[in-house]
Amino acid sequence: MITAMILAILGVLLIIVIAMMFRGPARPAALSAPARQPAQVTAPAAETHPWDAHRGDVISIRGAAEDFSDLDFTVDRRSAYQSGTHRWVDLSGEFRGRRVYLEIYGRPAAEAMGILDAKKLALPDLGLSEQQLADFDSRQDPNASITYVGKPWRYESSRELGYQENETGEVEGLYRWLFREQNGDRSLCIEKWEGEPFDVRIARRVNIQDITVYPAA
Repeated sequence: MITAMILAILGVLLIIVIAMMFRGPARPAALSAPARQPAQVTAPAAETHPWDAHRGDVISIRGAAEDFSDLDFTVDRRSAYQSGTHRWVDLSGEFRGRRVYLEIYGRPAAEAMGILDAKKLALPDLGLSEQQLADFDSRQDPNASITYVGKPWRYESSRELGYQENETGEVEGLYRWLFREQNGDRSLCIEKWEGEPFDVRIARRVNIQDITVYPAA
C-alpha cells in the first residue's frame, strides 16, 4: 500500500516536471519603443550669383592669387559697362593693397573677366604703337595677333564702351582692345580713356563656378 502511494506521488511529480519542460521560458515584458523623432532637414544656404553682388559683399575667387590661394575682396564699387544694348557689371575692391576688378557679363554667361594682376604695362612693353592699335581696329581681323613674352596673343575685339561708376551719374566713354592668349585663359586689356594715357593690364577669364559671393551681414 505504501509502495503504491509512493509510486503515485512520484508519477505526479514526473508529470509536473515533464509539463514544466515543455513550457517556453517566460517572455520579458515588451520594451516600449522610443518615440520616433521627425527627420530634420537642413535647408541649403541660398547662393548669391556674382551678378547680384552689391557693395559690402565679399567676393572669393578660387586660386586666383599669385600664390594660387583664393583671392578675396570686399566690394566697395559696383559699376557698369555698356556696349550698344549690352550691359554688364564691374565689381571692384582692394586685395593686398591694390585694386582688383571683376566683370560679370550676366547670369547665362559661363565666364567673367578679372583684372587681378598687380602688373601694369605700357604699349612699348607689347611692341605696339597707337597707330598699330588703330590698324587693328579698322581691320577687325580675328586672325591677326601680336607676340608678348614669346607667345602669340590673338586679336579678339576693339570697341567703344560706356562706363558708369557705381551705376549712377554720367556715362564716361573709353576705347578697349582685347588680345587673347593662344591656348590660355589670359587677355591683354588695353584701354584708352579721354585725356588719359593708354592703360594696359593683364586680364584673366574666370569660371563663374570659381566665384563665391558672401553677402554682407
